[in-house]
Formats: sequence, C-alpha cells, structure tokens
Amino acid sequence: MTRSKRLGAIALASALLFIPLVSLAAEFRTGDQPSLPQGEVLAGNLYIAGGNVNVSGSVRGDLITAGGNILVNGPVSADIAATGGSITILGNVGDDARLLGGNIVVQGRIAGDLLVGGGQVNIGGEGIGGDVAIGGGVVHIDAPIRGELRIAGGEIYINSVVSEDVFVQAETLTLGPKAIIAGDLTYSATEEAVLDEGAIVRGETSFTEVGGWGGAAKASVATFLSIWFFAKFFAIFAGALLIALVFRRYSQKLIEVATTNPLLELGRGAVFLFVTPILSVVLLMTVIGLPLGALGLIVFAGALVFVAIAAPIVIGSIAYRSLTKSMEYEVSWKTVLLGTAIYVLLGLIPFVGWVVKFGITLLTLGAILNIKWSFIKEWR
Repeated sequence: MTRSKRLGAIALASALLFIPLVSLAAEFRTGDQPSLPQGEVLAGNLYIAGGNVNVSGSVRGDLITAGGNILVNGPVSADIAATGGSITILGNVGDDARLLGGNIVVQGRIAGDLLVGGGQVNIGGEGIGGDVAIGGGVVHIDAPIRGELRIAGGEIYINSVVSEDVFVQAETLTLGPKAIIAGDLTYSATEEAVLDEGAIVRGETSFTEVGGWGGAAKASVATFLSIWFFAKFFAIFAGALLIALVFRRYSQKLIEVATTNPLLELGRGAVFLFVTPILSVVLLMTVIGLPLGALGLIVFAGALVFVAIAAPIVIGSIAYRSLTKSMEYEVSWKTVLLGTAIYVLLGLIPFVGWVVKFGITLLTLGAILNIKWSFIKEWR
C-alpha cells in the first residue's frame, strides 16, 4: 500500500470512529471544564468536549473527546478518540487510541492500536499492544510496541523494544541505548540513523537518503492535513449540535420540510445557489442597485455557511431513521454526530461523494428558504 493510500485510510478510519456503534448507552458532557470525576463509573460511551477536559473516572465504553487541554487519568475499557491542543493519556485504554493535537503525551497502556498526529509526541508507559502510526514534528518513543511501527516526522527518537517491522520517514532518526527492533528497519532521512551503544536491529536495514527539507516537509503536510480534517469535523459538529439542541423546533421543521417534497426543495436550493450571485453582481454594476447587490452577496455567503452547519442535521436524522427503522425523524446529538460523519466523509469520496454532498446541500438550502419564506408571509 502506498503512503498516500495509507494516509487516506487513516483519515477515513479516524472519521469512522466518531460514528457511535452503541448509541443507547452513552452520555454527552460539554462546558468550559467538563469532567468525569475520580470514583465515578460510566457504564456506556462518553462524549465530552470543552475548554479543559478532565476524565479521572472510569469509562466502561468508548471515550470521544475534544478540547483545549485534555487529561485522561482514568481507565477506558474500549476505544479512545481525542483531539485538542494538549492531550495527556495517563490511564489505561482497553482497545485502540486515536489522538490528534499539538502536544501529546501517552503514559498509559494501550491494549490495541495507536494512531497519533501531533506537533510534539511522547509515547511512554507500559506499552502498546498493537500497531502504531504516528505523524509529528518531534517524536519520542520510550514504550514497548508489540506490533508494527510507522512514523512520519521531523526528529524521531526510538528507545524501546519494537516486536515487528519499523518504517520511518523523517529528517533525522536516532535509536537509543534501549532500542531493540525485532523486525526490519526501513527508513528515509537526510542522513543515516544514529545508533547509540546498545541499540539493536535484528532484521534487515534499508536506508534512503532524501533532501534536507523534503522529509520534514512531507511529514508536516500530512500532519497539517490531519489537523485540518479533525478541526473541520468538530467545527461542523459543534455548530450543528448547537442549532439542533438550542433550536430544536426549528430543526424538526427543517427536516419535515426537506423530506415532505425533496425534489421541490432541491430545485429551490439550486435556483438560489445559481441565481443569487449572478443577480447580485448585476445589481452591483448599477448605482441604484449597489446596496441591494452588496446585501445579496452577504446573504448568499451567510446562507452557504449556515447550510454547511444545518445539512448534517438533515442527513443525520434521515440516516438514523433508516438505520433504526423508526417511524419518526429524531433530532439529537446522536443524529447530529452521525450526520456530521456522513457529511464530512462524502467530501473525501471523489465525484460520487461530491455529487451526493452537493445534493444534500441543495436540499437543506431549499428547506431553509421555504421556512424563511413562510415566516415572511406570516409576518406580512
């Protein structure tokens, strides 16, 4: 598998992890300093987001979190997915961990695979039970790894036992005195790796020299794209969730209008999308129509932003009803989370995904305009 395909697979898997597999037993917590206090045991999944997140209790399901500073001090029985400025994992994780942030520290035991994207990454503690994939600027690994290790970054330092093969793309690579690579070492860097006294590579070593800037640049681009993907996901999710929970009646009405006559709303959205900017530009060319033209462009831009946030509410409710065979359309954090995942993932699928996403956008836009026009008629 090529590196580009691997990155695509990582991005896809990272997005899919946000779709709850068990949605009935879960809890959602938000705020400036949301927490799960020490001693508290949560039987299901925990979705927690805020400025400073502290999870010191026990999570018996999945933990999905986003925030400025994230501290996980308690055990997580299943998977953990986290994105934030600073992420510290001190508790043990029963399955996989997927982390994206600026500064990442892992000191707990990870029973499954570990996927990390960050600026500075430090992996220590009891070790990783599965495979490890890391993209980062400065990466230090001091924990034993039972599976395969893949790293793309700037400065890489490995000082632990790796039971399988190691693949590295970096500017510099150093193997510390406790480094033991049981499999092969395949790496590309600006110069040959530095092996401290005691470092051992039991398999074959393959080295490819690259330009001084190339290795670090590729890793930086990959990390930036990962950060951009997660930031986009959580920005859309946060906006859609706010609308869905605060303006629940409006969200229900939006879904009702969109599903009552979808072809009509698709056409309405298409007319607005193509006619409004053209008409606004024409008005800008006239002295009398200048204010109206400027207002039209502002309204058009605002509508595009709003529809990008509202579309996950619509598609999530429709998809959730289809999956659960429910008789009614539901609006909840579960449907918004599902809708956001679908909406973002469609953007990663060439042509077919883009067409479907464009159709969802037009449908939502048409429903929004329908509701707005009905309100104007009642107001008049």
